[in-house]
Amino acid sequence: MIDSFGRKIDYLRLSVTDRCDLRCRYCMPEGGIDFSRRDELLSFEEISTLSKIFSELGIVRVRLTGGEPFIRKDIMQLIRSIRSYYQSFNITTNATKLHLHLEELKELEIHGLNISIDSLDADKFKQITRRDAFDKVISNIYLAIESGFKVKLNVVVLRGINDNEILDFVDLTRSLPVTVRFIEAMPFNGSDGNKDQFIPFTEILAMVEEKYLLKNIDDRAPSSSVEYNIDDHLGKIAVIPAYSRSLCGSCNRLRLTAKGEILNCLYSNSSLSLKNMLRSGMGASSIKQSILDHIMLKRKSGFDEENQRSNKDFFEPMTTIGG
Repeated sequence: MIDSFGRKIDYLRLSVTDRCDLRCRYCMPEGGIDFSRRDELLSFEEISTLSKIFSELGIVRVRLTGGEPFIRKDIMQLIRSIRSYYQSFNITTNATKLHLHLEELKELEIHGLNISIDSLDADKFKQITRRDAFDKVISNIYLAIESGFKVKLNVVVLRGINDNEILDFVDLTRSLPVTVRFIEAMPFNGSDGNKDQFIPFTEILAMVEEKYLLKNIDDRAPSSSVEYNIDDHLGKIAVIPAYSRSLCGSCNRLRLTAKGEILNCLYSNSSLSLKNMLRSGMGASSIKQSILDHIMLKRKSGFDEENQRSNKDFFEPMTTIGG
């Protein structure tokens, strides 16, 4: 699949639920959202069917997201069903339930786990996530490392809240073979409380460079992050310019929401409902052509996508979009 800018689209972010057992301040309101009814979500069979279609269209890499993927009751059955369709299979999780599935994930040769953790302090973790789950999450991070998984730690940096922990997270890479990824907070909506906490990736890097000499990893493969090595550290660090959008030019991703809608971009205003196509009885060949046509609408950058929005004052919560 090639878009109108010559980018090869071979990576799918597949959301399997909009539900989560945490309430992270940058992801959803404190009271949660109106979660989708079961019949509004893609079923096990529909995800399996679409996975086959996407693999035949050239998707070779998938990342399962949510919400929290392991909230879904049939998640391991689902992973077993679609694992063979993709060369690279990764999962983003908050790790609260990870210990229940590590052994089977290892057997299925899951390539990597991206684990969200925004503080190394239990009280601050609770402040950000609005749940008391720090001990379980940190324990499961170490279990995943000990089990041999490639682990990336996702840290959403919030000014005045956890930015004083940036160097503490970097210090983890001294002895742990993990990649700590610092993510710009995305102040989507004026009422989400994140606008004043936004820190650009350049400022995050400057904080790290006050103590460490960073060596950029020259990887030409499309990526949402820029990675750096630090001498004598087992792990790496990375920054994700999610709001600055400086890496859009090489974007190779599609998003499939838990409701079965294809998004060309995190900032997209329009989508394509594959769920409706499946439930109307549309055949695989017609669905494939619709996906190909939709990809040609993918714009050059997230800024271009945002400029086309009819409502620039409201975005869906991250748990709905799919992380």
